[in-house]
Amino acid sequence: MNKFDRVIATLVLLQTKKTLKATTIAERFEISLRTVYRDISTLKNAGIPIIGDPGIGYSMMDGYRLPPIMFNEAEAAALLTAEKFIGKLTDQATQVAYSNAMMKIKAILRSSEKQSLEVLEDSIVISDKNSWQNKPHLQDLFKSIAAKKLVAIEYQKADDTSSQRSLEPIGCYHQANQWYLVAFCQLKKDYRTFKLNRIANLRLLEENFETVHINLQKYIDGQKDTWKEQQQFYSIEIAFQASYLKFAEGRKYYFGFVEQRVEGDAVHMKFLNSSLEVIARWLLQFGDQATVLAPTALKERLRTLATELYAHYQ
Repeated sequence: MNKFDRVIATLVLLQTKKTLKATTIAERFEISLRTVYRDISTLKNAGIPIIGDPGIGYSMMDGYRLPPIMFNEAEAAALLTAEKFIGKLTDQATQVAYSNAMMKIKAILRSSEKQSLEVLEDSIVISDKNSWQNKPHLQDLFKSIAAKKLVAIEYQKADDTSSQRSLEPIGCYHQANQWYLVAFCQLKKDYRTFKLNRIANLRLLEENFETVHINLQKYIDGQKDTWKEQQQFYSIEIAFQASYLKFAEGRKYYFGFVEQRVEGDAVHMKFLNSSLEVIARWLLQFGDQATVLAPTALKERLRTLATELYAHYQ
């Protein structure tokens, strides 16, 4: 990126945060702190009202805004693609909000860019039969997180009973076609994860919470680490016939793939997995084209499953 583009990008970046540290700018553009200071000086000399000093952070004077920014064709296409995903992965309120934002963006595009987007509009399809059930909670949760306001929910548990909770939301994340809310539960006095599709009712409260909670990503990483520590992982080795390797390649990472090596006409793969049952049922589809080398318990489970399958079709 040349200096002109970088300085303009820095100006845009400054408007996205209340305060922006020089180290953040340096990491974003992969430049030295000295270069950051020179770029900030360039902006100040151009009359941009930037407040702050090295070591403290920089911010724009209240009330100052850039005129509408022009998007290039690639950026506009990326936004259109995001709109398609949002239509599948979020609730109706979020979809409407994003569509309105896109309409404003399209209004400032050049004619050639508008024409390109019109062509792409019907040429990008996110086909997902298992798209998330649209429930009107995301926008309320985003408001709660941003304003640090409590929410009251009625939560439908796995055993079909329900409970009332007062929560201090810290973040939402999407995984395996589900949206999850991570919050501090005032009833349990601890952090909890809630599936959004089990929230029957949600209400924003006027009461604010002041507690500084754990970072969402750190919480998720901590939960994963805890889960791993609780699992008993098995070291598994399987020999796949080379002609069937392509069928194993597509799913190997899902089953904890570690490494592989070629031996004659077979490819030996090593896995670490906590469930012999899951691996065994996956291997059934390969028949005699996959041979379990270890552990013995997996061989025995496969033998049992094959016997049960044979008896089922007798």
